[in-house]
Amino acid sequence: MVSTTFRRIVSPCWRPFGIGEDSSPGSDDANGRLDGLLWYKDSGNHITGEFSMAVVQANNLLEDHSQLESGPISLHDSGPEATFVGVYDGHGGPEAARFVNDRLFYNIKRYTSEQRGISPDVITRGFVATEEEFLGLVQEQWKNKPQIASVGACCLVGIVCNGLLYVANAGDSRVVLGKVANPFKELKAVQLSTEHNASIESVREELRLLHPDDPNIVVLKHKVWRVKGIIQVSRSIGDAYLKRAEFNQEPLLPKFRVPERFEKPIMRAEPTITVHKIHPEDQFLIFASDGLWEHLSNQEAVDIVNSCPRNGVARKLVKAALQEAAKKREMRYSDLEKIERGIRRHFHDDITVIVVFLHATNFATRTPISVKGVSVCLYPSLALSARDFSPPSSSSLYLDRKILRPGSGRRWCKSNGKRRTEPKLAIVDSSRVPELDSSSEPVQVFDGSTRLYISYTCPFAQRAWIARNYKGLQNKIELVPIDLKNRPAWYKEKVYSANKVPALEHNNRVMGESLDLIKYIDTNFEGPSLTPDGLEKQEVAEELLSYTDSFSKAVRSALNGTDSNAADAAFDYIEQALTKFNEGPFFLGQFSLVDVAYAPFIERFQLILSDVMNVDITSGRPNLALWIQEMNKIEAYTETRQDPQELVERYKRRVQAEERL
Repeated sequence: MVSTTFRRIVSPCWRPFGIGEDSSPGSDDANGRLDGLLWYKDSGNHITGEFSMAVVQANNLLEDHSQLESGPISLHDSGPEATFVGVYDGHGGPEAARFVNDRLFYNIKRYTSEQRGISPDVITRGFVATEEEFLGLVQEQWKNKPQIASVGACCLVGIVCNGLLYVANAGDSRVVLGKVANPFKELKAVQLSTEHNASIESVREELRLLHPDDPNIVVLKHKVWRVKGIIQVSRSIGDAYLKRAEFNQEPLLPKFRVPERFEKPIMRAEPTITVHKIHPEDQFLIFASDGLWEHLSNQEAVDIVNSCPRNGVARKLVKAALQEAAKKREMRYSDLEKIERGIRRHFHDDITVIVVFLHATNFATRTPISVKGVSVCLYPSLALSARDFSPPSSSSLYLDRKILRPGSGRRWCKSNGKRRTEPKLAIVDSSRVPELDSSSEPVQVFDGSTRLYISYTCPFAQRAWIARNYKGLQNKIELVPIDLKNRPAWYKEKVYSANKVPALEHNNRVMGESLDLIKYIDTNFEGPSLTPDGLEKQEVAEELLSYTDSFSKAVRSALNGTDSNAADAAFDYIEQALTKFNEGPFFLGQFSLVDVAYAPFIERFQLILSDVMNVDITSGRPNLALWIQEMNKIEAYTETRQDPQELVERYKRRVQAEERL
């Protein structure tokens, strides 16, 4: 008789016959398939057997990365062959996990070549080399992207080579062996990896022994043990702020900084390594990030794999974990599936599963293969921060894209399926001062006046314009509009050598860069404050301001067809950010610099996407819809808006001109 508990665990697999849900032998794509937030490769062959992979995304940006490589384990074809499995669970962002996914396997192959074979020492050296490379990258980006110092990744590696299994782990991911345990052919779960999580007493004891002079090396905070009261794992690649004291300081956010200077690393990158000889009774291995093990026990996972067809079994494990996550929140699995990334993280973590069967049922492959798990998210460039992208001028903001006609099938933003009408906009002031062009007389610079140089069409200039208006500085800061298509030569020669807008002339100097200017205007002039109250809000404000360039770039990359998922992820990020504080409809609960920074871009993207692509950015995003509604009540903003029809027509003309080239 099958128990009720067992039926609940393996319910995704109870079918009269067949090989798996929505799959058939040989139907799996070489690089896997995407289904919403789920990526999967139901079946593939490695050197000694078969494998199955699946990844489901919960975070706004996928922080899990993974790979399976089968073939030479050295840089020389004559070297040993192996199957390499890597599961990299990022925290603080996806950058470290992505970096490890690109570099760790190569570094292990490099040391295998040097040592002419695989060994625990070779694997450790591969981990350490990858760590040093990433910390070097943190050093390079420290000034422009200090938050990268707080990004890390738990790293789980398995290598099957010459009848041996090498398991290396730094963090709290896990590999479990399914092993025939008795004459009745029952499968027993055997955990092969050692975890490094402060919730484990032995890990806390290890930390205390390594740091005998630090009574706060582990702290019980909100009933959870954390290293220095900050992070649960004690080993990782990355987390530079807990490895090198030089990164434990400003401009890193205060929440990541420990109060005292440390001489030796608080966290380590060296993995714990075990070597297991593979026996005939060893059936399969389940490699997974902790997102799976939060909802399934080792034995439950083994039972599912044992009871399901091999094809698609990793996907079955993911589904079983999600069903448990839904049950814990007293909701239906079908309702959980409807929750979008970002918000989904409140219900479960990113989950990566790789099941490796150790003995082939039909044949193994000698052809080298390489598969990396992916999902639908916006991957920020590791080498560039948001501020590294030069702000485009108003004349180039909407260039470099192909127009996507309505009905083209590309729907990377939410759409209600109905033709959108123009959003209601404030009437644009027709009495604006004409823009100065090449025929205009020079402005008398540095005569004691304060001037804000803008263009009516530039979103970056609009930011400074909004800040000026909100502060009530119309009589103190003169508005000087410049025609960017026919800008006067004297502007570059006498006013601002960068020849861009906005620029502020104040106290006999001229400064630029829109985000810097809105902060300067708020700090150095009287009027209502645009700086949020409280340290927490100020920290969130800095994070959101640093994302503005990435937001703009993401939507533009989707418009030009280079990343069809980027815009959706970017607007979901905005929707989630608007839920942070419940004191009002704005990003920080109160109207602030953050709202000023985003308004010009959301204004433009809403109009263009609605008119050109029949996409409603507010569909399924009630907080964004409310934010737009409330922004349109703020006169300081509405008096800076462009004529909607003119804005859209200008965009179309630019695209058409590009298409003629």
